[in-house]
Amino acid sequence: MLETTLSDNERYLAELDALAPSGFFLGIGLKLGKPDVAINHYPEAWVRRWEQDYFLSKDPVALWMMGQPRDATARWSEISIPDNFGILDEACQHGLCYGAALVTRRGRRRSCLSVARPDREYSDVELGALADKLNLLAHLYSKHSVALTEKEIEALRQMRSGLTHAETGEALRISVSALKLRLSSAQKKLGCRNVTAAVVKAVEDGLI
Repeated sequence: MLETTLSDNERYLAELDALAPSGFFLGIGLKLGKPDVAINHYPEAWVRRWEQDYFLSKDPVALWMMGQPRDATARWSEISIPDNFGILDEACQHGLCYGAALVTRRGRRRSCLSVARPDREYSDVELGALADKLNLLAHLYSKHSVALTEKEIEALRQMRSGLTHAETGEALRISVSALKLRLSSAQKKLGCRNVTAAVVKAVEDGLI
């Protein structure tokens, strides 16, 4: 859960509540369509209705978020996916009349945010604030959830400089075999196939 990785989680969620009077859905670390963390602050009656009829495969907002390969932001009214089942009209009956959807990517995983309000469209300034908050949450969660050791981080940082294994081992004052163990451990934690990919992901996630 979010509270196990972000000590200030209550403040972050309160800030989202303030920007989403009708509620929000936050999904962090999506892999194969499922997030590591899912927080749903939409009205309980709407959540029950949405889950009861399995709107995931019908909701144009959900489909839009799942289909974004990179960072993207859109007001619900700007999403071109047809609402063949009238889900957005029904959502408005629960106070979700205007909304926005946001997606950000960190390495191989994406995070998403859907927010709603009853009275008006979101302004560009508000969309920017929401994007900043999603990016921050995704970054902090990625950084804390991987839990690389300081020795693993330093090994990746040295490899990023373009040094050979021998040169890196000498810089860290460890043997090449000890260095390879650290790199192998970091590689597995980051879910990468080789050291180069691990260095790239560590940079993308702000770990080094």
